[in-house]
Amino acid sequence: MDFEYQYRMSQCNGTLKIETRNFLVRDLRACLESGEGELFLSHIPRKSDVNIPRRIVELASTLGDIYALRYKIDFSGICRGFAYLQYIDASRMKMAVKCLPKIFKAANLRIAVKKSNNTRELLLRQAQMFSPVQMYLEMQKVCQFSYLRVYEHRPREFLYVFGYINNDQAANAHQSIRAVIRMFGSHAHVAWLHPTSWMSEKNCRSRCCQKLDKNFNLPDPSKCNCFKF
Repeated sequence: MDFEYQYRMSQCNGTLKIETRNFLVRDLRACLESGEGELFLSHIPRKSDVNIPRRIVELASTLGDIYALRYKIDFSGICRGFAYLQYIDASRMKMAVKCLPKIFKAANLRIAVKKSNNTRELLLRQAQMFSPVQMYLEMQKVCQFSYLRVYEHRPREFLYVFGYINNDQAANAHQSIRAVIRMFGSHAHVAWLHPTSWMSEKNCRSRCCQKLDKNFNLPDPSKCNCFKF
């Protein structure tokens, strides 16, 4: 394998990324960027060795063309023990869950493989310093997000659900929000929103979460007490 010809390597914050150089049509790339077919690799040796992520890609590519490996490291470059892997053909995920552990074991890498939850929503609660519109505008300064849903669970008390393109963006946002959490009040708290939560995107009911207009007004204020930016 001509590694440098097939893949590009980059590093951003706590992620070492190895990505295909192949041209992908826009729809396919967008689908993969959203986490389609994502695998979660764990029990990776916790040491600073750039050859390990390269080796993972080389071994995994025996099952198909790799789209990307997102290899998590700490501030000193030491692996945090896990990574995310995707094939260009997302349907290879099921086969990879069965076969990759054996391939890694044969190469003396005891790496566990399972389907990624691709959790990409964060819940901000007990934020009392801003109104929902102010929260939307202030959070845009902290980090990018795809959408914001707001639930008024008590009069003038709101729950904020921030959605991101994929798990990696959500993880970076989680770190950024925690760094400035006190600006939202002394009791403000941000946490991962589990996909099974009633507030998650897939459980959100169509009758709720109206989208605000361009002036940040609800089309029908009497309809429900949750809305979406």
